[in-house]
Formats: sequence, C-alpha cells, structure tokens
Amino acid sequence: MTASKKEHQEKIADVRNSLADAIERARYYDETTVMTSRGKRVAVIVGMDFYERALEALGEERVLVDTAADSD
Repeated sequence: MTASKKEHQEKIADVRNSLADAIERARYYDETTVMTSRGKRVAVIVGMDFYERALEALGEERVLVDTAADSD
C-alpha cells in the first residue's frame, strides 16, 4: 500500500497570487497543488523529484525548450 499524499486545490487566480506558497509546498513538503479553472482541474504543481520519478515510470524523456529563441 502506498502512503497518502497531501493535495491542495486552488483556483488559478489564487495560485497566481500565492505562487511562492505552492512552490514551497511542492519543494519542501512534497505536497501537490491542483489548479482549477471554472471548477475543472486543469494543471498541477508538483515537486521536481516527483516529476522526474513520473517521467521515469512512464518511460518519457524531457526535451528542454530554449525560451529565449521562442521570444524572437
């Protein structure tokens, strides 16, 4: 059996106003923040360790995008 994971659910506008809090929860406390829009779950903030384990479990690789090139 796996351990329970804390999950916060907030509107995107609320997360925007307290982004540092959501990042801190993910980074230091391994807690996720699910963002909602019009009551629908649309995105999630997770810690880097969780993200990397998920990619590995799915057999996927990261492809970094050069954001500086995108702005030209």
